Amino acid sequence: MKARVIIADDHQVVRQGVREILSRTPDLEVAGEAVDGAEADALARAGRADLLILDIALPIRRGIQVLESLRADGIKLPVLFFSMYSASQYVDYARQAGAQGFVGKDADEADLLRAIRRILAGGTCFPARLRAAPDSAAGDDPFKSLSRREFEVMQALAGGTSILEIAARLGVSPQSVTTYRRRLLEKLEVRSNAELVALAILHGQI
Repeated sequence: MKARVIIADDHQVVRQGVREILSRTPDLEVAGEAVDGAEADALARAGRADLLILDIALPIRRGIQVLESLRADGIKLPVLFFSMYSASQYVDYARQAGAQGFVGKDADEADLLRAIRRILAGGTCFPARLRAAPDSAAGDDPFKSLSRREFEVMQALAGGTSILEIAARLGVSPQSVTTYRRRLLEKLEVRSNAELVALAILHGQI
């Protein structure tokens, strides 16, 4: 009997790629696809799957929120996070929230299938924990590395405020806000405002 897998990702190309990988395996099949967190939650609760492959940055409800909701309601469907986000920022949190694995989207087909099968066999599959440098000021909270002004800009960006609005609010030039944004993204090891929002949610900053 084939194991049934839900694919939850808002990018059609990613869903198609994972679907094609699963279609080439004799022991796996796609049980359903979700384009946002609400759909992922509903499919997971339907009870017709053996594994949920879940992106972190889903619309409507983020992947971590979906996982936390499922676990809070006693739903034990195994969850494998499949994400472009930095493993150093998310692996420990994903494990603590009740996920069974984490694979980056830069992994090859063999790594993804290995993780899927290990989890279906009752195991877990997480990358080795990436330790911070000894002199890191961030500790477990990456936002501790930000200056006061960078933190203000971060909160405004995470709240959806535009650069022009932030500049007016802080009494600085838009160029200065852009510089603060670049610095804080580098410190937090994220690449976009969407990743920034996800990280802020994980650490209770918004």
